[in-house]
Amino acid sequence: MPNITFGPIHSRRFGISLGVDLSPYKKQCNFDCVYCELQPVKAPEPKTISNFSEVLPLDELVDSVKQSLQKYKKIDVLTITANGEPTLYPHLKEFITQIKPYIPKQTKSLILSNGSLFGDKNIQEALKEFDIVKFSLDSIVQSSFKKVDRAHKNLTIEDIKDGIRSYAKIRKNILICEILVVENINDSKQDMEMLANFLREIKVDRIDLGTIDRPPAYNVKAVSYEKLVELSRTFDGLFILLPQRKNININNLIELNDEDIINLLQKRPIATNEIENLFSKNSIKRFQKLFNNGTIKIKNTGLIDFFTL
Repeated sequence: MPNITFGPIHSRRFGISLGVDLSPYKKQCNFDCVYCELQPVKAPEPKTISNFSEVLPLDELVDSVKQSLQKYKKIDVLTITANGEPTLYPHLKEFITQIKPYIPKQTKSLILSNGSLFGDKNIQEALKEFDIVKFSLDSIVQSSFKKVDRAHKNLTIEDIKDGIRSYAKIRKNILICEILVVENINDSKQDMEMLANFLREIKVDRIDLGTIDRPPAYNVKAVSYEKLVELSRTFDGLFILLPQRKNININNLIELNDEDIINLLQKRPIATNEIENLFSKNSIKRFQKLFNNGTIKIKNTGLIDFFTL
């Protein structure tokens, strides 16, 4: 039997996570992202596909996950992913509905997707069964999207946008978008402005803005943390997180007075676990003082605490 479940591991954004791989045999994806940590599919097989050629039997999948849930009961999330794209798994709805009764009450079900098939009605019905849906959207500028995500020929960025928009209108669960920035590909102000406008339109609960932090399949580079901070300013009014795997050393931490903090939070909430990476010690004390006296508040959205007004 292939390794269907993995972990638990500590996720930067979701706590203790038990992973489920819907494609444990090999990589099966409709994207060939330049930053992917999985090695590219080798010829003669195509780099991108529209359907799984090797499908994990549903009963084998369910049995494996049941056993892992019995073994690991203190987890925060059951994370459904794939050695590729999980929404290509043809029994996705059957799987999540069959396994839900065995998920502990305190545990959330999470799917990690590239969002490419969110317009499919059957996929939408499956997605509605999850507590959290997280999709990737690295650019909606056609030239950047083509370079960074290298999607299957049947997929266009406009169709993908329409699908995500369609699902966002009917969903009742938590919806999170992840943007991964690659140097000199999708790191322009234009890319971020267009993404920000679209994500405001569909009202995502949270945005994770990050860059490459694992060895990529192709010769591409990460942007700096300072660049991420600069790009994050484009997302006014949205709850945006800059998750980092390593401790950050910023030479010029920002100094803010009380008025500056209030003005900042009017534009963009700030994750409570990020202020040490961004602001001076005196500024952090001011955040705490403003929170203690009720001037600002903490709101949990997308499972993350944010300072906001």
